[in-house]
Amino acid sequence: MSEGDPGLSGGRIVGSPVSIAEIGGTGLDCAGPIPGYYDSPWPCECGGPRRQKAPRSRGLHLGSDCTVQQRTYENGKWNVGTVLRAPGEIYLQSSNHIADVEKFGQVERIDPVSLVPLAASARLPSGGHTWCTALVAHANGFLYLTNGNRCFKLDPDDCAVVAETTLPQDAPYNSLLVASDGRLITKNIEYSTVRSSYLVVLDPDELTQAGPESKLPENAMGRIAMDSIGDEQLVYAPGSRHFHRYRYEPPQGCLVKDDGWEPLYRLMSDQQQSFAWDPCLAGGGCWFLDNGDNEANQVIFASHPVGRLVPPRGSAFRGLATSAQKLIRVSLTDESDVDVFTPFGVARGSIFSPPAYDPIRGIAIAFDTGNGLLGAAGYNQNERFTPLWQQPCRTSMQPVLFLDTAELVVNDFRRGRDNVVIYELESGDEISRVATDSRTANGMFFSVGWDRDVIYCSIGALARVWAEG
Repeated sequence: MSEGDPGLSGGRIVGSPVSIAEIGGTGLDCAGPIPGYYDSPWPCECGGPRRQKAPRSRGLHLGSDCTVQQRTYENGKWNVGTVLRAPGEIYLQSSNHIADVEKFGQVERIDPVSLVPLAASARLPSGGHTWCTALVAHANGFLYLTNGNRCFKLDPDDCAVVAETTLPQDAPYNSLLVASDGRLITKNIEYSTVRSSYLVVLDPDELTQAGPESKLPENAMGRIAMDSIGDEQLVYAPGSRHFHRYRYEPPQGCLVKDDGWEPLYRLMSDQQQSFAWDPCLAGGGCWFLDNGDNEANQVIFASHPVGRLVPPRGSAFRGLATSAQKLIRVSLTDESDVDVFTPFGVARGSIFSPPAYDPIRGIAIAFDTGNGLLGAAGYNQNERFTPLWQQPCRTSMQPVLFLDTAELVVNDFRRGRDNVVIYELESGDEISRVATDSRTANGMFFSVGWDRDVIYCSIGALARVWAEG
């Protein structure tokens, strides 16, 4: 990881790590160490609590003299993502394959090049639920994992369990944030509209509950995000029809609902428009995509515990809403300031991952997984959205966005294999592509490695893709 002092030149970041601390009133996760998190380029999924997906490490710097290589490691698990701790340390979070009878989660410290496990936790109980987990590297040095309706504190050397707790709701929890005081914030995922999601705060030492749960007004599928404005920390939760915001209040460790910010984003009938997944907080806006429901969700959440039924192959690509895919931006300071952009205009748009936004260049990334389309649009407060480019690309994963090199890393599922593709952000030109040995595309997390590389995770396999030359 470079320790140079980059600057801004011609609208571009030069060097890395990024030195700009804030754009549009919203901080950059990649600007430096994040309070509460371990000081690394990628201490949690999406690289930080704002879910900006931009790492504090150098880009791939692909050029005419570079090639892209890949190594796939097949382990048969539901691989979710990786996080970085101390230099050279990579930790993989996984659940059992959804078709397995046994239901468990696991954390492994893996080799940064071969991806082979160097240490592994025991098979961790999940309360019978199978769903993608959440892992963070904490500023105190420990790892924390939500797995089903359990939360674990793990030793970073051997991944052994130090503490564990059963979370209050009998449902899988799909988020894990760290407040600046070190407390943990998580939320249960609920598909049924007759059930509610709850936020809960945990003490990091013994994983005891810090205060009463905060009940969301509706069920929530997407993961929560957190922004910090001075000493104030705000948690954003995507409900099934509205977005909700809560203020974190130490030292009590409670979450108080902000009734002044609750934008309604579903304005069409349920047949035409479905719910959002995770947000991205950047450049003064909350960015998300609608039409997140699909046939796979119907099967996975039809059982209790969740994930006991196996959806048909390809059902995650078949969305339930009839409308075209929409990219939505809501101002973080004014719930009525909402911009909606339809990037592709193709019926039955669907996704199961969130968008990205580059606040340096003012470029938003959107995709339509169901119809196999990827695109970018420029955005500013005066002109709003300006279409920039489109590509035929069936991306489903949470991407990586290198701000120093304007390289966008996505997946593209083609002819039975998942490809890793690098695009030039401003032009949409394909810089490079490599096919992994993964036969399944999923809505999991790309993350970065330690040496001009990215780590790809999906069901059954993970892969390292690196620049050579």
